[in-house]
Amino acid sequence: MRSVKGRNVLITGASSGIGKALSEVFAKEGAHLFLGCHPAESPALSAWAEDLQRRYGVRVYTYPVDLAAARGPETLYEEIIRTGEIIHILLNNAGLMAYGDFHRLSLDRQEMLIKVNIIAYFRLTHLFAGYMVKRGEGRILNVSSVSAFQPSVHQAVYGATKAFIQNFSEAVNQELKGTGVSVCTLNPSYTDTPLLKGEDFPAHLRWYLICGLSSPEDIARKGLRAFLKGKTVYIPGLRNWFIHDVLLRFVPRRLAHQISSLVLK
Repeated sequence: MRSVKGRNVLITGASSGIGKALSEVFAKEGAHLFLGCHPAESPALSAWAEDLQRRYGVRVYTYPVDLAAARGPETLYEEIIRTGEIIHILLNNAGLMAYGDFHRLSLDRQEMLIKVNIIAYFRLTHLFAGYMVKRGEGRILNVSSVSAFQPSVHQAVYGATKAFIQNFSEAVNQELKGTGVSVCTLNPSYTDTPLLKGEDFPAHLRWYLICGLSSPEDIARKGLRAFLKGKTVYIPGLRNWFIHDVLLRFVPRRLAHQISSLVLK
């Protein structure tokens, strides 16, 4: 897939952050968009959809669906299938984050992370992978994180959800060889999105001194380029790539845990 022009792209979590930035870079390349968001964010997404249509001349549809609901992913899938439009690309991006020690954060909040960060990705990937295999064509991009590559102290559940998505995506991609369908991941480090502006999230982490804080727009531009090149796993930023894909291979796990505890304060 060397171009996304004229392709139909479904993006979840598209009302803000990386999802919103991804919707713009895909629209700029001529893709037609099917954008999902939580129902509470529907007005913001509708305004954004109108803006994208006006500026880029592409079709943009919005789907306010709660992916944490019992049948949220199935509802989104069924609503889109009823349109009769073909989805060429699924972009699983919706996500939640919580900062704090596991035993201090509420179970309800952390279970919500699991529902959105794992179950929604898991179900939508299953639904659309089967749909795409029948057509013999399709791409699935799961937005993961560098947190997938090692335990994330003070964000234990968030990091664990991303580790699940990483292993899951790579395994499913291998299973799909020869079908015309592939699964890849985008693995950014900390990015300046509403996820980092929750009341419990620190205004500053020591990690920012090492790798800074990325902008959603930069992650989206780099992510699209990597997607078009067919990269299976893409970590934006040379320093992030070196730390998470090279250095961690040689650091003892106990030391990695200690470093994580230090830099994530």
